[in-house]
Amino acid sequence: MPLKQEAILAQDLQRVKSRLHDEQSAVEPYANQYRALLDNHGKMLRGSLVILFARMQRGAATRLDDSVITGAACIEMLHLATLVHDDVVDDADIRRNKPTVQTIVGNKAAIYLGDLILSRYIEIMTEIAPDLDFMHEQASILGKILNGELGQESARHHTATTIDHYIGSITGKTAVLFEHSCITGLRLSTDNHPNQSMIEAAAKFGRHLGIAFQIADDIEDFNLADDTGKPKLEDISDGIFTLPVLIARDENPRITQMLRDNDVYAVLDYLHNNPQVMDASKSVAKKHVAQAEELLDEMSIEQGIRELLVSMLNRFSAVI
Repeated sequence: MPLKQEAILAQDLQRVKSRLHDEQSAVEPYANQYRALLDNHGKMLRGSLVILFARMQRGAATRLDDSVITGAACIEMLHLATLVHDDVVDDADIRRNKPTVQTIVGNKAAIYLGDLILSRYIEIMTEIAPDLDFMHEQASILGKILNGELGQESARHHTATTIDHYIGSITGKTAVLFEHSCITGLRLSTDNHPNQSMIEAAAKFGRHLGIAFQIADDIEDFNLADDTGKPKLEDISDGIFTLPVLIARDENPRITQMLRDNDVYAVLDYLHNNPQVMDASKSVAKKHVAQAEELLDEMSIEQGIRELLVSMLNRFSAVI
């Protein structure tokens, strides 16, 4: 990937970080926690998608409008709010190698801080919305994410959960936000409504990328040697059975009893001794990466932007 394109994206993301840093809470006892949350922004994959899809309309070299930068910051805020709530539900101690907010201020205040970030996401998006349809999309994404989370919750401790149910759940709780990020970039980048075929292709691209991302994350949860900044084996310990576990269960009925007994380390030993399970999981993720790359051919994209998106896909492929 040309250094010039990397540098342009880095400059855009620095503007997004500055926009996040400018956000402040007037509730003085929790102002520091609010500030720390917004400054602990991680890799900003979703914000990057907003920027890259905006640049499909504006070009790789032009300076993006403040509305696009603000939109990318808002998408990061929405993602962050869901993480705050997830950490409360999961009673997680660490996120991105730092103590989670509820370990500092307690569950109630953490939930309210997450809700505050959500309310600011809606408020700011309203200020930059090009039309009512845009705001309808922004509002509906919350319902889609919650439906995905409820789908996952409905299968907790259910040893007969299907792989199709798992894919449906991660599509809702993770992939739809990737999809939404791509669409938001397109919507904010033009004064007119983007071409519908472009919107549909961008949505599918984000969906496949998001599914691959979540599968890769679920695979990494079993890699105890790699520090990802959050606890390991959390899902299986809490009765959430991800793709590697479901593939192992379908391969060997003994896994079902291990899950019923909550014998996490017996499952871990099985995965370690049967690498074909992880290989099969990685194969599913790679299929979605390949489908995402195929969708790039359906969109009229400047070569520099395509290279940035392919580079993102390649990083996923390297992990899986």
